[in-house]
Amino acid sequence: MSVRVVKAGYALALLCFIASIVYFFAANWPEMGREEKAGISIAVMAGFYVVSAVLMRFHHFLGRWMLIGGALSFGIALALLGQIYNSHADSYWLFLIWLVPTALLARLTKDQALSVLAVVLLQLACWFYYFPSAYHIEWTEWSSFGWLLLFAAVNGALFGVSRSLWAARLAYAALHGWLLMIGITGFSYGRDVWWPYVYAALLAGLLYYFLAISKQRSYTLLTSLFAGLFLLIQYIRLLVDHFETWLLLIGLAVAAAVLYGGIVLLQRAGLFSSGTRAGKWFLTAFQAVITLAASALATASLLGLYLLWTESWSPYVLFFVSIFGFVLPASLGRRWNSVVRYTLLAVGYGLGLAMAPEVSTVVLFLYAAVLAFALIRSFEHGVRRLTTVALTLYLFVALELTIEDGRLVLLALAVLNGGLYAYDRWRGKTALTPLVLALGALGIATSVDMFTADGLYIVSNIAMVAVLGFFLFQQRRQERAVAWGYTALYLVLKYYELAWNLLHKSISLLAAGIVLLVWAVWLEKRNQLVLSEGVRWRRRVSLFVAIVVAAQFVFVGVTIWQKERLLRYGDVVKLELEPVDPRSVLQGDYIQLRYDISTIRSLAGSGKVQVLLRKGPDGVHRFAGVYAVNGEKRPGFTRQQGDIVISGTFYDTRVVYGIESYFVPEKTGVRWQENARFAYVRVSKNGDALLEAISTK
Repeated sequence: MSVRVVKAGYALALLCFIASIVYFFAANWPEMGREEKAGISIAVMAGFYVVSAVLMRFHHFLGRWMLIGGALSFGIALALLGQIYNSHADSYWLFLIWLVPTALLARLTKDQALSVLAVVLLQLACWFYYFPSAYHIEWTEWSSFGWLLLFAAVNGALFGVSRSLWAARLAYAALHGWLLMIGITGFSYGRDVWWPYVYAALLAGLLYYFLAISKQRSYTLLTSLFAGLFLLIQYIRLLVDHFETWLLLIGLAVAAAVLYGGIVLLQRAGLFSSGTRAGKWFLTAFQAVITLAASALATASLLGLYLLWTESWSPYVLFFVSIFGFVLPASLGRRWNSVVRYTLLAVGYGLGLAMAPEVSTVVLFLYAAVLAFALIRSFEHGVRRLTTVALTLYLFVALELTIEDGRLVLLALAVLNGGLYAYDRWRGKTALTPLVLALGALGIATSVDMFTADGLYIVSNIAMVAVLGFFLFQQRRQERAVAWGYTALYLVLKYYELAWNLLHKSISLLAAGIVLLVWAVWLEKRNQLVLSEGVRWRRRVSLFVAIVVAAQFVFVGVTIWQKERLLRYGDVVKLELEPVDPRSVLQGDYIQLRYDISTIRSLAGSGKVQVLLRKGPDGVHRFAGVYAVNGEKRPGFTRQQGDIVISGTFYDTRVVYGIESYFVPEKTGVRWQENARFAYVRVSKNGDALLEAISTK
């Protein structure tokens, strides 16, 4: 246990240092110039890699994390270059360039964390290519389909070749995420006519393969999750188009088929053996997937059938149907299959909750009392979990209808679940569900963003700290783990409430990282833990790692040299603009810019374009014509003296020049948005553009 705690301490310390660096640069401190920012980013990279090389000889664990820190600092340096020289905010190029050395380092060192980071960077590159943050692209049907299918194929290939278990799982989940995105975007393109059949066949084939052939629990569960999500999305889509009795009856039949199929699999497949700890966890997770999928389909179908078959709407009918048609039979049928019982309970509770806001509060309180009594008498874990959640939600609705102060409602729910937890402890049972719900309700009540910072706010925070302190020193491992999780969430919540700006957050995170590092070192020495064994890579691996690291520094240096050269020697162009005010994750606040040359009606398709700018009497450069498209000059177009050619990428009539983002110090975006009217851009001889400044004149 101590070894895991020390490792977690070291990892958290590094993450605090990295987050501190990100916040510091994202604040875009105006007192710091380009040279200082670039110098600090390079120094941070060098520091991580040098310390990693030293520590690898006698403390492999820390050396490995310093190497990961170096890979992360390279991405921070790229983001900072984008901020300094006003490149695209959250550009796919940033994540793609960051991905290349990270993937190479992961391959060379066989480090699982670097492999996971590489997969995450791949998804970010794909996401921001398809959904750019600094501009909008209207994809055509087949270009959209092609790119999304390519993203899925790349993740599928990565899943097949990855040697890292977690990276492979992440790539497999991303594969299905992009395939699901094809179906979602297909609603507007008409692909929903044929694509659902293709994806359904693929899901069926993969589910059979992982169940019957390879017998892999994790991939069976992931495939089942996406299959359930796919079924629910398709069913909702069909309901929007055909809200008729036959479709709702099919929905009920599909819910029954999912339920029956899940029961058969649980009974017949040796893969679901509960003899091991992993088998028990998988069994529980798979039961939850089946219950959620079947209950969601059944609940939606029953609501629809009631609306179609009855002339007058009465919420009480459905409310009592949920009780006597589902909850009561499931509660009495103790010898039934557990999945059937859980599904009936979920349908009953879900149907009743849908009607709860329309039902009398007296009825809701009486029903909650019955559920509380049944909960006290019940001993089956699955039924108790569902009933505890249902009781909390029903009481929440009832109290919301009777008490105006939402914080009092949350405190009442915290007391209720705290009482249920105490009762279970008194009976010698472990019940994490009421503990999780109690701490969750109490934690929300401590938020100053949702409630007034008054006396009750202070009392709620004192109660939260006291409860967390009590459970952190408990001997029960599961309760202590829950308390640690909520402690982390609570500290993050208070941190964002109390810290003033990004710079203050950066300083506090740096201090937290130092404290965690000192604590982890002290704990390691005190317990004489063996974490300091060195590692010796083969000379060839070390050489390749050094080459990759050196290439990162070369890339950063060359990029800075090119940008500075363009700022010094490029032609100055003044453009009229229209700003808006978003925020980048890594780079801080920026203004999104639109120009009159951002839309060119004569363009169609996609590719590279060169646009001619001509200076007007007011000193503003405006569109004078398209000079070349995909390397071919437009015939009959004469370039005049003083004209400037600027290069861009076009998507139909939309043109992107790479000057659509201007980064500003924190919390100044609104002022710039209101006052800025012109942009000053440096353009090189080959048409590359660099945004230098924005101004009111």
